[in-house]
Amino acid sequence: MPGLGKTTLARKVYSSRKVMRHFHLRAWCSVSQEYEKRRLLLEILTGIHGLTEEIRQMRDEDLQDKLRKLLLRNKYLVVMDDVWGIGAWNDLKNSFPDNANASRILFTSRLHKVASEIKPDSPPLSLSLFSQEESWQLLEKKVFKEECCPNELVGVGKDIAYHCQGLPLAVVAAAGILKTTEKSQNSWKTIADNLSSQIIDNPEARCKEVLNLSYKHLPEYLKSCFLYLGVLNEDRDVLVSKLIRFWIAEGFIPETNKGSEEVAEAFLMDLIDRSLVIISKRRSNGKVRACRLHDLVLDFCKSQTEDENFFQLITRSDNPYASFPNTDYGFEFDFYHHSSPVSFASYRRSLVFFASTDSEPKRPYDISFIWHNFKLLRVLDFECFNLGISFPVEIEILVQLRYLAVGGYLESIPQSIANLRKLKTLIVKGLSRKITLPNTIWRITSLRHLHVSVHVDFDSDAEELGDCSILENLISFSRPSLSCGEDAERIIKRIPNLCKLSCIFYESPDSSMNCNHFPRLNCLTHLESLKIFYYGSPLNNGEFILPLNLKKLTLSNFRLPWSHISTIGRLPNLEVLKLLSGAFVGKIWKVEEEFQNLKFLSLDSLNIAQWNASCDDFPKLERLILQNCKDLEEIPAEFADIYTLEMIEVHCPYQEFEFEFMSTIWITLLVLPATYILGNWCSKDWRFRSLT
Repeated sequence: MPGLGKTTLARKVYSSRKVMRHFHLRAWCSVSQEYEKRRLLLEILTGIHGLTEEIRQMRDEDLQDKLRKLLLRNKYLVVMDDVWGIGAWNDLKNSFPDNANASRILFTSRLHKVASEIKPDSPPLSLSLFSQEESWQLLEKKVFKEECCPNELVGVGKDIAYHCQGLPLAVVAAAGILKTTEKSQNSWKTIADNLSSQIIDNPEARCKEVLNLSYKHLPEYLKSCFLYLGVLNEDRDVLVSKLIRFWIAEGFIPETNKGSEEVAEAFLMDLIDRSLVIISKRRSNGKVRACRLHDLVLDFCKSQTEDENFFQLITRSDNPYASFPNTDYGFEFDFYHHSSPVSFASYRRSLVFFASTDSEPKRPYDISFIWHNFKLLRVLDFECFNLGISFPVEIEILVQLRYLAVGGYLESIPQSIANLRKLKTLIVKGLSRKITLPNTIWRITSLRHLHVSVHVDFDSDAEELGDCSILENLISFSRPSLSCGEDAERIIKRIPNLCKLSCIFYESPDSSMNCNHFPRLNCLTHLESLKIFYYGSPLNNGEFILPLNLKKLTLSNFRLPWSHISTIGRLPNLEVLKLLSGAFVGKIWKVEEEFQNLKFLSLDSLNIAQWNASCDDFPKLERLILQNCKDLEEIPAEFADIYTLEMIEVHCPYQEFEFEFMSTIWITLLVLPATYILGNWCSKDWRFRSLT
């Protein structure tokens, strides 16, 4: 039965310190009823190796071989969640070598026969429904956390727990309702009465009743946001950044002084607090990167959207547009309560497509039917498709567009894209070719998010831009290629309110004229997140000119001496610092400037050998990651006195590494193709555990 806690229990096992200490490599994949072998392979490889472009381009056979080689000679744990048949196991089992070293594969399934077929000689752990007392304990903990329930609410609270029929998911959903309602007897009794109005002996059906009650208790402004999550496949996470942009484009988020993105994030956290949405990944600063729905919640969500005619799914079998390729993709959303995808197509507001696999598109798709049938679109997302070399100029007809994502072997984007004057998000995903964004992009003053792939350049001819071409609303700009020096600064001055910038700086072709210097970014007073990759010879002037408001900084390949990092250390609000692949060079890093608010530090592929620092230099550090720093001899001994430090991760293949945390104790690790993590100490009593 869904909702018993199978996945939750598996997650607790997977994340437990004892398990992390035992296995060198760990990976998790969600199988579900309809699965794709390629997606499962990519999901497992992401967990144990990371998803590179090289891996993305591999054939399925090569992916299997790659996975097997990575797991060979390592003690590994792989979790296959929500398995519905033996087919998924048969497709993957040859990729899992039997090293006779206590590696393990953990399955969760609703079907007892699946366990019997996969492992006949090993009886599965069958979870049972909660007792009435266990249900009440869970409900009380979810609503009141560490506090006790007031005496006047205990009776009615136990009544509500009883009506959840012992299903943990129903209890958690009920707790989500109680947390957001007035904590009074009358309010709780109303909820109990609603749950007891029908006698349902089936716990799963009772859970759906609880979810229905949760939905009814949602404020109206959250209902559309929740139903929009019905577009998600149950076996995939959804990026919070993308979800929020969808919500904003649809008009679900009110305009306030706080900013639409902040309000949208608060809406999402409200849904999470109501136990309707699950956090699946977090960012280095602790914020939510990705989320998902429990499959029972997703089933309810999809059922509700169908009942309200909120959206319609178009698949291979019911494709009403003969000109559209015959393949599985896509959701078509209907916010005007019309059920016919043909007769009422002109009223549709959103088209979002999902390719059936993660493989590269083989041929261009004909999407001309869109211009004739969907003229009021606000959201158009086909970044997973190959549109060929020509950007469809007909898009300019869709003047209501707020969100546009395109992909393929595009060679150019027409000047007429400036006709989309309501566009808030533009995503261009190029495939192996370089394209140039037109200067008319600067006339779309409504733009808030501009994201391009590494194969896209920006035409920075100042004469064509014009003095009034400033994108005051743009808050995130990622992946443009900018020439260091004045060209980059000219672009940056036209996005004064930017909060997030991720870009590639390359050596100025005019470097002989002393133009090859790090751009002055101090004019971006709202900038909080900055990620820069550099290509070229060392800069003429290695001084970083950064805004004081910066909270997150990632640098790569600048090859500057460690003395230049002092500028970064003086940033008063910096919390996350990632130094990747030759960001700085030199065998000795003597920390001369205190990183007073830094919480997260990652050093990756640097040639540092000695690190001279004290606990006072990083007084608030919580997490330290060292990856492929093969020459580093030791971690500063005084780091043992940073009492905020929760975890140290060391990823260093085939190398002996020494840690001196106390003057009298030396610890030597022979680090194999695995990751060793140090952490969770008390009174300098160090313990070790391993983690991918």
